[in-house]
Amino acid sequence: MKRPAIALLFVLVAGALVSGCAADSAGSAGPSSPAAAAGAATGVIASDDERAAQVVDIVTKAVPELKLQSVVFGVWVGDEELVRGAIDAPSVQPATAVDARVRVGQPMEAMLGTLLLQLGSEGVINLDEPVTKYLPDLVNADRITPRMLANSTGGTPDYVTDADFLARVTANPFAGYTFDELLGYAQLKPPLFEPGTNFAYSHTEMAALVEVLEAASGQALADLMSSRVSQPLGMTASSAHQNNAIEQPAFHAYTSQRGVYEDSTYWDPTWGFNGGMNGSVADLGRWRRALNTGELLNEADAKESLAPVTAGLSKMTDTRYFAYGSLVTGGWIIGNPSLNGYMGFTAQHRDPSVTIVVWSTPAIGNPETSNDSQTISTRIADIVSDEPIDLSPPK
Repeated sequence: MKRPAIALLFVLVAGALVSGCAADSAGSAGPSSPAAAAGAATGVIASDDERAAQVVDIVTKAVPELKLQSVVFGVWVGDEELVRGAIDAPSVQPATAVDARVRVGQPMEAMLGTLLLQLGSEGVINLDEPVTKYLPDLVNADRITPRMLANSTGGTPDYVTDADFLARVTANPFAGYTFDELLGYAQLKPPLFEPGTNFAYSHTEMAALVEVLEAASGQALADLMSSRVSQPLGMTASSAHQNNAIEQPAFHAYTSQRGVYEDSTYWDPTWGFNGGMNGSVADLGRWRRALNTGELLNEADAKESLAPVTAGLSKMTDTRYFAYGSLVTGGWIIGNPSLNGYMGFTAQHRDPSVTIVVWSTPAIGNPETSNDSQTISTRIADIVSDEPIDLSPPK
């Protein structure tokens, strides 16, 4: 049964009056066939800038083209909101709320990097001291530092490449994981390289960083995130968890990863790095702008947080590199999570400031071979920025 609406939004889009409702609880409903026509704008808040209507048109057309169930999105120019909304396939009921909570995934890693730099400046933790006292069971703990963990330069294998681990996740996606379990899978393989000599993205090292932050501060991840990131930035729709909890209204995710199209909203995300965060598109936009300006850091740490610290390692260069949880490519800061049916993409152009946040979930028939939110975001970037988002493979 369709839930009652608590808000009715009207916006002039491409010369036509579009109306929609924001649901008062969970996002999209059960599986349905992808729309034959364009998606339906279930809630859009737009400025009178003509680019707002162009963005809505891009997302609306992408729903059937890319076989998507639902999309939530937001675009900001500087600190001014250009447009924010939710668009569903026409058959989706109840409608997805504009402020629906998504599973954040990878963009949370830059928050971990910020926490590390904060604690380092306060003298709580030495970023360049081996992590032995925090992680005695980590191979090469006597040579791996917190800074290496934040930049994936420690050489620790990634547990998500282990076939037995992936089979276990597939068999029971509702199961949670401890750090010790994740580390056990990672250390079935030898180190990839000597600590600090190369770059290889590693979920294991991000999970290890969570352990270090909690041990050094004496606080749980949720408390660190709340007191040092969410509250200072006014991110009232965001919260960190180490279980499968998600607040309402939730953006419902779907996937065919296990051979059948199913609701994956409550699959446990702790396999990602023993932690997770939920938040709204508006909150993620707020975070990305704060990361760009260094709002939560002192001047030196703000510069360090986006510096080319991995340039020269692997295929990283001084114009495309990984730094404290963020991929920097040209003038853009990128986050591109794909987690349990949630496909997300955040893109922050540094100067002039442009922020793009898109989360989507596949409909029946979507091959799930690429991040469709990335596709939508690159199209939006062509409208709102003079610099395209270049994500071509590094040479």
